[in-house]
Amino acid sequence: MNQNLWPTQSWNGSVTAEEFAAQQNSSCSKGSCTCNTCNTCNPCPNPCPGQTTPMICCCQPMPTPPCPTPQPVEEGCCCKQSFRAALQLLCNSQLATLLDFNQAAFVTDTYVAGATINTTPAGTTPSDNLNTMSGSFRRFSPCNCDLLEISALVNTPPETSTGVTATQVPLCQLTAVALQTATAPASGDITSDQATANNFQTIQKILSQCLTPCGCCACSCACSDDECCCAAGLLSTLSQSNLSRKVTIVAGPLVLQGVTLLGTVGNVLVLSNSANNRIYFVCVNQIQFLA
Repeated sequence: MNQNLWPTQSWNGSVTAEEFAAQQNSSCSKGSCTCNTCNTCNPCPNPCPGQTTPMICCCQPMPTPPCPTPQPVEEGCCCKQSFRAALQLLCNSQLATLLDFNQAAFVTDTYVAGATINTTPAGTTPSDNLNTMSGSFRRFSPCNCDLLEISALVNTPPETSTGVTATQVPLCQLTAVALQTATAPASGDITSDQATANNFQTIQKILSQCLTPCGCCACSCACSDDECCCAAGLLSTLSQSNLSRKVTIVAGPLVLQGVTLLGTVGNVLVLSNSANNRIYFVCVNQIQFLA
């Protein structure tokens, strides 16, 4: 697992796309943090001796909810800011030990990096059409949060290799990211498969606590003169009259059938597949079909 490249601080809550972007450009320019006092509202750059969790500098000491509810994101047809915020959830130290960042796939509307496409329709649900995932998800590119650093062989669906191993992918080109739960060792009467499934349940629980539940009605049909993005209508359709939270979607080359909608971060859906212990982040604006 490639965990050492992710930030070591623990993120116990979700952030909106705007909050994440602001954090990347913020600094303690108005003063520095001390053990008990501070005068900015940014993460403390130098934690106090013995401190195990990040200090949030505010004018008054104030506990931070573990998973603040993300606010709606208005960012047009590009899911860049939402992907930033959604993928930042993976910095949670517990999630970092449960996911295998060397078993990932990166989907655009034309290519799939880190996996090939299975052309045989799945006979059961939940399911996806990704074969074994072998891409590595490393980190956000230093000083450039528009890019993810990866290592993944790029394929033209379904199985034609381009011969190119991608090292970076622009967030605005992403349709989806898929991640595999790390294989857990057997322990006593618990088999490896059972332990891995238990870890997957923990992943779902952590993510569900940090996501917008996607239960509100977004009925506006307004479009600008320049573009018409379908995030609001799709989010409403996926959440209304869907008590099971099971969804089937087609987004570029990716097909997800009967997967569970855990929630949203801005315009990005977070979904899970208990059949193969996978987590998906999908840009709502890239969804082409619902079933």
